[in-house]
Amino acid sequence: MLKNQSETLTGVTVLQVGVAWKTSGGGRKGLGGFIKRQIGTDLDLACIALTGTDPKRLCWFDNLDAFDNGSLLSGGDNRTGKAAGDDETITARLDEIPAQIDTLVFVVSAFKKGVSFSNVEGITLNVYDGGPGGRLLGSDMPTIRPNGNACVVARAKRQPSGWEITVLNEMDNASSKDQLLQVGQRYAA
Repeated sequence: MLKNQSETLTGVTVLQVGVAWKTSGGGRKGLGGFIKRQIGTDLDLACIALTGTDPKRLCWFDNLDAFDNGSLLSGGDNRTGKAAGDDETITARLDEIPAQIDTLVFVVSAFKKGVSFSNVEGITLNVYDGGPGGRLLGSDMPTIRPNGNACVVARAKRQPSGWEITVLNEMDNASSKDQLLQVGQRYAA
């Protein structure tokens, strides 16, 4: 998957988006860097569900089941970045997402106190067909820059023929839940 390239999700009814990250020593050498790597880094994957540019639900560590029907689920909060494979995932059962929802914006953020992208050596975005016999549809390594604390990794849009996903890989800022919703609005179109 390439930045700004859209892929039609033909035959995909369960979309799974995962992010993995590797904690760095934050530029520290020796024992300080070792300890920082052992503690880990708490990034958060979120999905903003929108109608047009109006946010309707936020799926993340604080709201694991956005619609209370299993159609948009967070896999929970990894606070270290030390999971095997993806550190955090969000699963969207595309055929069960309420009909008025036409956009899902996926954002990985570092907005908690003391956390920043300088604490990670890199992020990997993975997009899967989460249905039976699921497979990796694609992956991307977003460019991490110090000019923001939120990386808008991807957007899924409902089209007349089904859903399509676009890798965005754009840095932004979100220091609160409200600002995270605003990021979703900016990247809904």
